[in-house]
Amino acid sequence: MGGYWGTIVVARSRGTLIDADGIAGFGHRHQWLRNLHDGWQMLETGGSDDPPDLAGPAAALAASTGHPVLAAYVSDGHCAVLCAALPGQPGPPTHLWNSDRPCGYRHTRRDRAEPVERDPGEVAAELVAWSAAAGLRADSGRLRELLGQHDDDARTRADDRWFEVVKAAGLTRIGRVLPHALPMDQSPFADFERYVSPAYDARIAALRRGDGGSPVPAWETAALAMEAEVWSSLHRPGVDVLALARRAERVFLDHAAAEPEAAWTVDLTGLEAWLAAGAVPGWAEQEARRHANERATDPD
Repeated sequence: MGGYWGTIVVARSRGTLIDADGIAGFGHRHQWLRNLHDGWQMLETGGSDDPPDLAGPAAALAASTGHPVLAAYVSDGHCAVLCAALPGQPGPPTHLWNSDRPCGYRHTRRDRAEPVERDPGEVAAELVAWSAAAGLRADSGRLRELLGQHDDDARTRADDRWFEVVKAAGLTRIGRVLPHALPMDQSPFADFERYVSPAYDARIAALRRGDGGSPVPAWETAALAMEAEVWSSLHRPGVDVLALARRAERVFLDHAAAEPEAAWTVDLTGLEAWLAAGAVPGWAEQEARRHANERATDPD
């Protein structure tokens, strides 16, 4: 089983963080959303072209919310890259852990430079300043302890240590993950989670087409829009699950009509049974949720 891959974003927003301007830059696969306190939220997400350029989305999100943003991209649970941004003041990408030395992972897009080497004490001071600007109270000693660890002497995964960094930065109340409104283990939603979907084919088609100015087929636009809507709807209580599934089914069928080799088969029988059973989460999601909630410090 592989380690944790993905982006963890901490920000303060008046509404749901997935609706904030700038959040899409971190990714669209919004897996887990938590409330922290006083409007602070944490989103675990990912994208089709990870690793993301953290600095750009963090700056955009800080500008749109008017509050500081803290984000990290975790590579295989081994290490991570951090970006601490203030409105109008994006922070530099920083490698965690071993901020003063390179590692074997790629932490940015290939057209971007890797994080520069920085002294761990400097990084801790940056996070203390970030915390003060956010109206929080950091535990500077704990931050220095965490950031002074090296990959070879830490006994916990990078994603677990990131949660410790968030708490040391002043956000000690880590909520449980919010309930999902969609069964991502049921067709047609399961295909979006496994990347095997019209949206995946749309991205491949765009890469092959390049920047030649060719018109974009309607099925590609519809597929990418539906993928984004499915992942956003995952955190929208009251969504009409069956209606969304039928719209998604139409996207699959339109893709198959335009590209005969895409022989998609969508079966809503399992979904209808899921709804009839009272929307009971599948075993895989229950296990994933249980593990995610082990990180919570606030039961409410």
